[in-house]
Amino acid sequence: MSTTETHPSLSSLAESVSSLTKQIESHFRENNHETPNFTTSSSEIPLTKEYERLRVDLNTAALDLLRLINGPKVEFRSFFTKHYEMAAWQVALEFDYFGLVPLEGSISLQELAAKAVMDEDRTMHVMRFLTTQKIFRELEGENEDDIIFEHTAASATIAREPLLKDVFLMQADEMFRAASSTADSIKQSPFSITAEGCPFAVRHGDRAYAWYEKHPPEAARFARAMAGVTLLDRQTSELRDEFNWQDLPAGTVVDVGGGSGHVSLSLAKEFKHLDFIIQDWSPIMLAQGKSQWTGELESRVKFVEHDYFQPNPVHNATAFFTRQITHNLTDEDVVRFFRAFVPALEANKPGTPLLINDTVIPEPGEKTAYEEFGLRQVDLAMWIVFNSKQRTEREFRKLLFRADERLKLVKVHSKGSMGLLEVQLDMNAPRDRGVAGV
Repeated sequence: MSTTETHPSLSSLAESVSSLTKQIESHFRENNHETPNFTTSSSEIPLTKEYERLRVDLNTAALDLLRLINGPKVEFRSFFTKHYEMAAWQVALEFDYFGLVPLEGSISLQELAAKAVMDEDRTMHVMRFLTTQKIFRELEGENEDDIIFEHTAASATIAREPLLKDVFLMQADEMFRAASSTADSIKQSPFSITAEGCPFAVRHGDRAYAWYEKHPPEAARFARAMAGVTLLDRQTSELRDEFNWQDLPAGTVVDVGGGSGHVSLSLAKEFKHLDFIIQDWSPIMLAQGKSQWTGELESRVKFVEHDYFQPNPVHNATAFFTRQITHNLTDEDVVRFFRAFVPALEANKPGTPLLINDTVIPEPGEKTAYEEFGLRQVDLAMWIVFNSKQRTEREFRKLLFRADERLKLVKVHSKGSMGLLEVQLDMNAPRDRGVAGV
């Protein structure tokens, strides 16, 4: 790490913040994009690669500047009370404040509490806390005792996107509770990492998917939440652009662990020559998916219950595809997961790709601290929910080799929060040479 990184001056960081802000303003003007604001009519930020680069660099500099200005004690004072913030969000989501506040106009505290079926005092506590984060805005009433709220750009985003409410409520509910049992899970098994010993299981008494099977309302919410995640930072448009789907021969793409099939649905709309098989363990998720594939799309999809640790039964696929599965699994289970593809890849045409769409963690120093923080934050989530992790390219190569020496990572199409790895089975490679390092 360089001296300039470990000992940055306040003025140099401030200059970076100023320069990057001006570059962002220029980007808005050059692309005829309105500057974001806090009102409900604010436009969303651009999705261009140039804007993303500027945004990441600005966050890196601005956060370092704030850390130095605040000092460790002030930073810690804020950080170690985050769970209280989560409690306020939990109430607002569970009692649907976001849906009860009208998108056009405002609502009184009295009316909001009545519609939420709870008392005014705690409603006020939650709402006034959220307003400090620019989530909702309090208006001046005609009388001193009038308490009135309206939406901001942030709260309106949740009101307009019901799937986001499912994402956030899942995090504020079962995942919030599971996270509190992380240290307990280590105490129960300090030197052994198993799926059964994950913090989620310690807190809830079952591994995540088994728990969801026993709790259908939460399982349905989880399925919606997984679709909602794509509205945040895992756009399916990136998947569309990272791999040349158009060059695949006409045929069937097998979406393994595809849930409701929402990702394949976006691909099906773009690439008319491809049909899809959605495989998942959960009949609830599969049932939700069936209602989304309508019109001509209905004839291009099959929904099949399948345990992805068992050999894949499809022997005439154009491609196999899996998204956000490996980061749910321990290393041992990832090996089992990859191994289950081998019989199908042996039976399919040579060169049939297995596409792994999942986070590829950067090696230290490959990304900015801001970017790496976001990736490792999700890495912790995988630990808490599954006792699993997100992996580097090198770790993927090792696990593929352990599953079968013939499984070759032939191309890394992208890295980051939604990386894309292309794997093929090399039929000419020797077998049974023993596991070796990579």
